[in-house]
Amino acid sequence: MKLGYMTNGFGPLVGDGGGVTSVKDIRYLTLCDDEAVLKQITDVGFRYIEVLEGNLTKYAADIQVLKDMLAKYNAGMMSVCVGANFIYKDALEDEMYHMKAVATLAEQVGVSYVAFCGGAIRGKGIQEGDYQLLAEGLAEASKVFADCGIEASYHPHLGSMAEQPEQIDRLFEKTDIKICPDLAHLAAGGGDPLTIVKKYYDRISFVHLKDLDENGFAPLGTGSIDLQGVLAFLKKQGYTGDYLVEVDGFAGDPAKACKVSYEYLQGKLI
Repeated sequence: MKLGYMTNGFGPLVGDGGGVTSVKDIRYLTLCDDEAVLKQITDVGFRYIEVLEGNLTKYAADIQVLKDMLAKYNAGMMSVCVGANFIYKDALEDEMYHMKAVATLAEQVGVSYVAFCGGAIRGKGIQEGDYQLLAEGLAEASKVFADCGIEASYHPHLGSMAEQPEQIDRLFEKTDIKICPDLAHLAAGGGDPLTIVKKYYDRISFVHLKDLDENGFAPLGTGSIDLQGVLAFLKKQGYTGDYLVEVDGFAGDPAKACKVSYEYLQGKLI
């Protein structure tokens, strides 16, 4: 079992500016000092990280810099999060161009998983056929990553077509992609995380652990989500997969959030 931590809580989340005019350049990016963040995370005790795609592709000119950085802190990159619209047929070719760029770099640094976020909501709202288009786009993207030996999953996410429980169901009826359940996103979308984890247990790729309080996303053990219930269920089922802790959008000290979350998990995963 691998236990990782997402770097996106250590700086503002932005979209790469080039994406404004070129679909192939759309990507998430955390504005942070990658090495300083890696040191803080590994100092706490985590040995793996997840990054947003832009924090991987920024090393495209010399991926060895990133490989050396990971080696310096005895760390691995477990996963990468990639966003896309997926439903616009004319844009899909360039979105897949971007997926290929991310997958190629991810393979070089030993990434195991990709979590897809997205499924654009049109200005006039979700239209008939959009879930089928999303399923088809996810299938194309999954193949790109599979060709690089990386397991693909879909991450139900606030602000996407699969935010609410019934929306998640509509999508997963049309695709065989695996799921990366993020407990706080599931709860904030109106669902019960344990119920959804039980429903889709056989399709879980890896799990995003996150808490939720009255102010938003929170360090593990400080919010209202039944984390113990979810972990107990997974343990009972014999889950041997990996976990990724994410505390993005937290107003407090990100280093403290990392430490609190790590300490919360001690003795609970084995």
